[in-house]
Amino acid sequence: MRTDDEHVADRLRWLDDEPAGPPRIDLPGAMREARRRRRNRRVAAAGVAALGVLAMAALPAALGGVGRAAPAPAASPSPSMPSPTPRPTGPWQGICTAALLPVPGDPRGAVTGGDPDGRWLVGRRAPQGQGRLDFGLLIWEGDRVREVELPGSGQELTDVNRAGLAVGSSLSAGNEWLAWAVRDGEVIGLPGGTSEGATAVNDAGRIVGYRNLVPGKPWIQRPVVWDSYRSQPVDLPLPGPQWEGTAIDIDEDGTILAAMSDGHPDKPTRAVVWRPGAARPEVLPLPRVPGGKADRFLPLSLAGGWVTGTAERDTKVVPRNGITRYPVRIDLRTGQADVPKGVLYSGTGNARGWMAGSVSGDVPGVITDRKSVKLPVPEAGAAGGGAG
Repeated sequence: MRTDDEHVADRLRWLDDEPAGPPRIDLPGAMREARRRRRNRRVAAAGVAALGVLAMAALPAALGGVGRAAPAPAASPSPSMPSPTPRPTGPWQGICTAALLPVPGDPRGAVTGGDPDGRWLVGRRAPQGQGRLDFGLLIWEGDRVREVELPGSGQELTDVNRAGLAVGSSLSAGNEWLAWAVRDGEVIGLPGGTSEGATAVNDAGRIVGYRNLVPGKPWIQRPVVWDSYRSQPVDLPLPGPQWEGTAIDIDEDGTILAAMSDGHPDKPTRAVVWRPGAARPEVLPLPRVPGGKADRFLPLSLAGGWVTGTAERDTKVVPRNGITRYPVRIDLRTGQADVPKGVLYSGTGNARGWMAGSVSGDVPGVITDRKSVKLPVPEAGAAGGGAG
């Protein structure tokens, strides 16, 4: 299964830190590539990283162990996780300005995640030295930037909540994934030991990710949730005994989203959700795309009941390696799936079902429920400060 976009991969070749896996479906590798595709859109040089930031709502919930129902989200966030301030409402008019983020030292860098309001952003530098996979990490609060070091290699922060609690992963010397949280500049190893990774965090401080099922085989994973950065990870109930995959996002109502397959190399990647109060997860149907039903679906984000991702359909017509790809959004309240027009590929989505990605002309854009809007891109080398 290939989920990389060749054009984006060429731009971000220096960020390709994934170790080569065996000749089978590399689901965690696909998920890491998907996270790069939805968040690492532009890399600028000459002193700054250029990024257009779209505020996307996502996040809360902890589930019980196998066979137990998912509890409702907490009535209020943890005291260390303050409630978000109200956001402006009303239709977006398509007015957006691009700003440049300060990057100390080596100017090359990329943003890898952000909170729903865009106040907090996380990212990393280019690897230092030929062939090295050691990444310095960055956390921005507005126009202020803080440098963070995670042990190991292949370091990445993948998400941050409104209180500035960031989560991510790195590779140990034994080629096992380690899960981390960063709070007020302090690097905290998540409980549970080695062979696990963190992918998303909500405003209540709950964290989702995965743990490895087989020692020495990091591509075989099971979705897990941490109730906080102090809690032990809890396995999420599986759709079936052979299913494996990674939890990638968590919504405000407690719904968790994962990308999974049933463990057979020929079986397609599917979107799986755990709804609050449900005893078992739900495998979403493969969406219909132009020409028929998709052969596989790679979910990328969940917010406000909207799942966004990329559907693929094998075809005898060869537009690109015999596979056509379609950006898809799915409304979990109705089960309705649709393919927005004028979109080359999609990235993260927000609570209105709007999507950020690449639109016609291969430029960054926002796809609302009515139209596609191209986003401005800062000039490389321009002097800059705050997050936009």
